[in-house]
Amino acid sequence: MSENGLLNWHVEQDTDVVVLHVAGEIDLASEEDFADALAHALDVPTPVVLVNLSKVTFLGSAALHVLLQANEEAHRRKQALRVAHGGSLAQRVLTVAGLDQVLEVFDSERSALSWLPQPADGSHDRRVRDVHHR
Repeated sequence: MSENGLLNWHVEQDTDVVVLHVAGEIDLASEEDFADALAHALDVPTPVVLVNLSKVTFLGSAALHVLLQANEEAHRRKQALRVAHGGSLAQRVLTVAGLDQVLEVFDSERSALSWLPQPADGSHDRRVRDVHHR
């Protein structure tokens, strides 16, 4: 568990994308954990960093600020930051805040990754890295 027990995350990666899976509440108490998770994902040298918020149960203004900062950092690093909401609460918050006009926001992880080229065997070799925070 993270220090505050509100936020869980883990990272999957392949050569084209890093997927940050986030679950739980992102508010002032977990803002630092969320920022650390995003920083970790951005440190992997891939063209795309996808933040999957489909299992987020609360998305406060602190989380929106962290996402905007991560988007700026991704652009500096020449990476694309994408957000998948999975129809969760995050969808409404991102829309109401207008972040769906600033960030690359997708309905699902699958739609966000649909542009990735398929390897010869038809599947990406995404693996869970050794970093898990619960």
